[in-house]
Amino acid sequence: MRILRSWIAAGILMSMLHAPAEAGLWGTTCARRSLDEAYRNPQAVALAKAAIRGDAETVARLAATTPGLVNTLEDGAVPPLLWAICADNVEGFEALLKAGADPNLGGSGHGPGDGKGHGRMENGTIIREGWSAMLLAAGSGNPAFLRLALRHGGDVNAAKGKRVEPNQPLLQAAYHGLFDNVKTLVAAGADINAKDLSMTAPEYAIAIGGRFDIAVWLLQQGFHNDLPSLALGAEISQVPLNSPLQRSKEQLINMLRAQGFVFPRRPLNLRALKERDIPPEAVEDLIMGRKLVWQFPLKSESPR
Repeated sequence: MRILRSWIAAGILMSMLHAPAEAGLWGTTCARRSLDEAYRNPQAVALAKAAIRGDAETVARLAATTPGLVNTLEDGAVPPLLWAICADNVEGFEALLKAGADPNLGGSGHGPGDGKGHGRMENGTIIREGWSAMLLAAGSGNPAFLRLALRHGGDVNAAKGKRVEPNQPLLQAAYHGLFDNVKTLVAAGADINAKDLSMTAPEYAIAIGGRFDIAVWLLQQGFHNDLPSLALGAEISQVPLNSPLQRSKEQLINMLRAQGFVFPRRPLNLRALKERDIPPEAVEDLIMGRKLVWQFPLKSESPR
């Protein structure tokens, strides 16, 4: 039941994403704050404004004038780097990093905001308390943010946020189905077997977006953590039939079989084998999701 509850709960985060309500740079929001509300320090607000419009010269000048400004932390606020991601401004993000901004610094701000091309939705971000630019970049559909964060000392295995899921860069990338980010993080040394309170990277990939291709790749790279949970998730998660993802699902299940896992293992399917008239040749279709339990009659039903 714990595993099943985790798979259900994993989708809740995506429902909180929203499209930005205001147009233009000055309407940018991040972690539930407008730009003018970003910080109490007016210099920090000026820095954030320069970053979101990609004004590298002003960012450098403000940073040189006030040491530590690029790593401003205030109650209920996020570090300036996160504002650049919310504004989808790579130039501003890079300027902050060059001025000494720490991609591993987490703030206390949290909530929805703007963003372009993040994860499974075109617009919108959701930031949790304690998240760093490194963590948000891992879940961004613009891979430039992640590459820059790594180039400037981003920690590929830093867990951020209290009891927040997913709370590590690789888990974030897998959650959002960002295959390029997953590969980038693994190449940079991310722990392929990382797990938060609920899931591992391949589990997030298939539970949220049905990205069995990511799960297959991770297994090929040596993933081996909590394989029983992955095997259960592989059988539970459904993807469009006759799609590349369906073929990847079947590949993943067969890879797990090669490691000794027996299917079916989903409780619903195991119960159906006892209660329903399922021909032996149809069991594989049930395991692979090509057919569903309700398509088979109960053994107590009269033949039609």
